[in-house]
Amino acid sequence: MLALATALPTHALADWNGAYAGLTLGSNFNTEVSTELAGVEVTSDADDTTSVGIFGGINVQNGDFVFGGELALSQASDVEAEVGGETISDDFSILDLKGRAGFAVDNLLFYAVAGFSRLSDGDENANGLNFGVGADFDLGNNAIISAEYLTRRTTFDDEDPEVDVDLDSISIRAALKF
Repeated sequence: MLALATALPTHALADWNGAYAGLTLGSNFNTEVSTELAGVEVTSDADDTTSVGIFGGINVQNGDFVFGGELALSQASDVEAEVGGETISDDFSILDLKGRAGFAVDNLLFYAVAGFSRLSDGDENANGLNFGVGADFDLGNNAIISAEYLTRRTTFDDEDPEVDVDLDSISIRAALKF
């Protein structure tokens, strides 16, 4: 039994150091648009939408711990909500700048993210924070697949009155390490 155990190959901890870039496909849900009309807070839920995008980042590994940063750009089309009797429909360009901190287990990396988000409808920008969790799976040959849940809390400050947009998403991601 001992001879068999020593003859079996062992899997080394994946190397998460370095840069990576990839594509993402997401589902946006729990989108909430809120504003104040005539002194009353008005909130509306928007329809679920999909988004597509690109991302890139860099990781630094120290033992089982992995730290890094990431920049992601995506497009969410036809985000529609009814606010104060008026239907609002917009396409949003989304910019996410995220710090990452995670823990590696074999070829899995579990991580948390937090950072800055900007939603743009082409005319105006909503700025705010993002936070979430995810897991990367190292397929070998520098290929990674992953899933990520991200919450964004943003405000269109230039609107009068201000409009808050809260946008949650879950994304399937594929990347290559360099």
